[in-house]
Amino acid sequence: MILKKSVYRTLKEKKFQYAGVAVLLLLAVMLYVSLSMAITTLESRNETFSKDYKQESFHFVAGEDVADEKLSVWEDEYNVTLEKREYADFQVEDSTLRVFTTTESVNIPYIAEGRAPTSDQELAISKVYAEKHQYELGDAITLDDREFEITGFVYLPDYIYMVEQMTDLLADAEKFGVAVVSGSSFSVNGQTEILGWTENGDVPDGFRESVSEETALLQFVNSEDNPRIGFVETEIEGAKGMTTTLPLFILALSIAMVLMLMKRRMEMQRKEIGTLMALGYRKKELVRHYLGYAWFIGLGGTVGGLTAGAGLSVPLSNLYANYFNLPALSMFDWDPFVLVIGFVIPLLLLILLTTFVISRTLRTEPLTLLRPKEMSNGKKSWLEKLPLLQKGGFIRRFRLRLLVRNKARSFYIFIGVMFSTVLLLFGLITFNSMDQLVETTYKEILKYDYAVHYQSLMTEETEDEQSPFTMNELGVVDEDVKITAYGMEKDNEFIQLSAEGESLQSDFSEGAIISAPLAAVLGVGEGDEINLKNSLNSDTMQLEVAAVADLYIGNNLYLPREELNGFLGFPDEAYTGTWQKQSPENSENVYMVEDKQKAIDSFESTTGATRASVAGMAVFAVLIGVIVLTLLTNLIVEENSPSISLFKVMGYHDKEVSKLVLSVYTPIVLIAYFVSIPLASLSLQQTMNTLVQETGFLMPTDVAWWMVVIGFIVILLTYWLSLGLSKRKLKNVSLQEALKKQQD
Repeated sequence: MILKKSVYRTLKEKKFQYAGVAVLLLLAVMLYVSLSMAITTLESRNETFSKDYKQESFHFVAGEDVADEKLSVWEDEYNVTLEKREYADFQVEDSTLRVFTTTESVNIPYIAEGRAPTSDQELAISKVYAEKHQYELGDAITLDDREFEITGFVYLPDYIYMVEQMTDLLADAEKFGVAVVSGSSFSVNGQTEILGWTENGDVPDGFRESVSEETALLQFVNSEDNPRIGFVETEIEGAKGMTTTLPLFILALSIAMVLMLMKRRMEMQRKEIGTLMALGYRKKELVRHYLGYAWFIGLGGTVGGLTAGAGLSVPLSNLYANYFNLPALSMFDWDPFVLVIGFVIPLLLLILLTTFVISRTLRTEPLTLLRPKEMSNGKKSWLEKLPLLQKGGFIRRFRLRLLVRNKARSFYIFIGVMFSTVLLLFGLITFNSMDQLVETTYKEILKYDYAVHYQSLMTEETEDEQSPFTMNELGVVDEDVKITAYGMEKDNEFIQLSAEGESLQSDFSEGAIISAPLAAVLGVGEGDEINLKNSLNSDTMQLEVAAVADLYIGNNLYLPREELNGFLGFPDEAYTGTWQKQSPENSENVYMVEDKQKAIDSFESTTGATRASVAGMAVFAVLIGVIVLTLLTNLIVEENSPSISLFKVMGYHDKEVSKLVLSVYTPIVLIAYFVSIPLASLSLQQTMNTLVQETGFLMPTDVAWWMVVIGFIVILLTYWLSLGLSKRKLKNVSLQEALKKQQD
């Protein structure tokens, strides 16, 4: 009972130290539990929605109408479910609403609220689009002079990530939404696509070839290559890695901090431990006593983290679902194993490692513990014998020796500052990369305003303000990679391929020019060779990579139009689309129009969210930095309290003592910061390289000078804040501390 009172008294006296470590542990557990539960819920909703509502395995767009009888033949021959679906785009204020006919076998609409449309004056609209435009059930919406009543809020299995074009990177519900009408009421002149579903989700062997023999294929997309379907799965896989990486690092920081506190506690109570052992206390009793500190931190951090994480996972799940346009088929899906890991693993590691530290001290004989520690000190380390530490005045030598005698603490400060810096720079680089991606890709390279894609192969001569191009999907021999190949005129004005500001147009004569994402996916660079295969037949072509352009979106490859047409078997003068400045006036024979400005607006609309995420990451980085640095500087004051007291007796002011004792680790902070800059860039680059195949884009990870300046200011402010908090403790060190030490 007496020993328990000692634990309570110490926890009350050192409440900031132990509470700070408990907060670190709480953050680690909270992040793990909240992210794990949110991802589990998201994954469960995605799987249920995809399975129960028959998410497509593929879809294709034919150059001409395919008879229903032919679809039935293919269904029987390849054991596949096929269904036609019509759609058309309508302008609603400054946004595009894509309206589909209702399907019954593939991509079945899910009505979350209200009811499905039944008459030719009704439609169901996507919920996120309705929220952005403040539409309610029963409201009227006008599409091309036709008024429709909104009867329900709908979700489509093939528009989970709701982008207008599959080349778009960011979904923006304010600019684009989807809706469904009953099939009988959809009489506008829109596009027709054929949806396919198979039990195993794969395209049957030979199916695509059979379709291409009957009709020209304008588009054939597997579900795995469809960003509207696959992006959510990529996000889930990426988030799963984050659920362990970041929390584990914070967990390691918190456990290391506990071990340092316990080691310090054992050193401060050497005589008390020796006395208790001499009085007959068993080692097991003393281990249980000192484990009380670890149990307090462990239980407080894990229980608090589990509670906060479970509560945070609900809004986080809804945020994910809203962003990915997933219906709330289940409100809270969680894996009990997550709670077990979040509670047992941190607590078990903490108790085992703390037991090890305590046991090492208790192995010492009682008489040795009763002696002052200075009597048992060994020889100086080799660092202290360096000539550098022997030169200079007292202040300089004192600071250097204090630094090298606490190598573990220096390393811990280095790791803590590096972690905060990397986290902070991750946000700054990501924020800058989006602006750089838009500026380089959409403004410096893609000079056109509209890309017009035709339903059939065109051979007519284009106008002066148009540039023809051929676009087709190619494969890579022995690689599961899809390439979008463009055949274009070498001297066209609408695509100005460049790298580091230098034009690459002249490199067309030397081989193919590829985008940065494609180079990362294939692991190739300038001078390497790639083997391409025609997706419609067995023809292959070997090409040398002439250059890699600063084009960060899409697995794109650029060739002279005649060369690509020859490989595809098209006439030399044929083309599938045109780049131009003006919007096409005649929509006849037009399959799709890409509006570059819409893509730019989509990026710019996310600026606010990006800034908020960067600010959140910065706050989190500062919080971790302040906790770690303040705990360490407090320990420094506590360990050096006799020296601080002696300095005060000798007439040193608090500022001078602070410079002697607290500011000694400033060089470590500065070194850690500047080491973290290339580390953050390389880490983010590796992360992007692992995701590029799924996402189709590669963000530039260059570190700009303003990032270095902002990061430096934030880290210094964090460091100065921790010093300011510790200076208050330094001022409270009494002049009698030195005398107490002499009496000991």
